[in-house]
Amino acid sequence: MLDRAYVSRYGAGTFGLLVHRDGQPGDADGPVTVVLAHDDTTNAQVFSRAADHGGPGEYTVRLTSAETAAPGYYYLLWTYTVAGTPDSYRLDVEVGSSAPDYDKLADPMKAIVEGVMIRFVDLYDFEVGGPHLQAYVQANWGRNRVAQLLRIAVGKLNTTAQPYQTYTIDGDGGAGFPVTQWGSLLESALYVECLRHLVRSYVEQPEFSSGSGVSRFDRRDYMDRWQNILAGEEPVLTSQLQTFKIANMGLGRPRVLASGGVYGRFGPTRFPLSAAARPRFSTRFY
Repeated sequence: MLDRAYVSRYGAGTFGLLVHRDGQPGDADGPVTVVLAHDDTTNAQVFSRAADHGGPGEYTVRLTSAETAAPGYYYLLWTYTVAGTPDSYRLDVEVGSSAPDYDKLADPMKAIVEGVMIRFVDLYDFEVGGPHLQAYVQANWGRNRVAQLLRIAVGKLNTTAQPYQTYTIDGDGGAGFPVTQWGSLLESALYVECLRHLVRSYVEQPEFSSGSGVSRFDRRDYMDRWQNILAGEEPVLTSQLQTFKIANMGLGRPRVLASGGVYGRFGPTRFPLSAAARPRFSTRFY
């Protein structure tokens, strides 16, 4: 989903390439070589080594914590030969700040975080994408903060309206949240929680003042702007939440539910799409 694959600082990310030949996974003619290099004017190499060969057409490379120690932008360049023809594939990679809360998430939960992050990457104020909060030293906006907000989002889904539920993000102390069935709902809940976080964060933005001292820009209206977006997103979440709660009441699937009945207009008539699978493999067809 993102323009760059992401791994946090000191993380051990695994990336793969899947080669297809004649419609089926098939091996390259020989070894597949992978280069990790800085994505800047130097293009300095971090390493060059043969990819690990798994099943037919399946090649992977695992970045060690030493190779992800320096945050920045990189690329993985895969070179190989298929049917006697040399070929290559480039995957852009971002090594971000240390994010322990993000790193310990299971892959389906990381996919939820990535689905929310993509909604913020093209904002105007910060040169590499994201809210203006990132420009301040005291700010810690990023995947780790979003992963922390994920726990809050699941807690609110559990306790908002009946029935009360005990879902968790990791299955510790309760059932793991059913991402396959309700991933769309969780992504909306996390997005709304991020918007609330931005509204809170802009509360203390100062008014512009100029003179002999330090001048600051008035960005207090950012709070109002984010509240406008929040107001547009909350009805979507509310609609999804109604369907989610009714589906977990164990009432079955009624054939007819008259408006104004026991559950009024909150009948299970809206069905959110399941979160799509987000493989980390890049696939090449021949």
